[in-house]
Amino acid sequence: MGDVIQFDPFTSIVRDDVPPHMDDFGRLLLIAAFSDLVKLRDSAANERSRKEADAIVKRIGSVLERYEPEGAA
Repeated sequence: MGDVIQFDPFTSIVRDDVPPHMDDFGRLLLIAAFSDLVKLRDSAANERSRKEADAIVKRIGSVLERYEPEGAA
């Protein structure tokens, strides 16, 4: 996986003077998508759909773990 680079979407300026990280807004968006996928997985009508959604949930969970804030439980 590559590094996350902070940028300002309104000015299209890429900043490389900060270390790789995920900002709070991006983390919240990813957590919301993760939560929706977990609900979708848990309510899947068949086993195949459940397994496919579970694979995506696990990958997003890995990303969330990688960028978990320091000291978070």
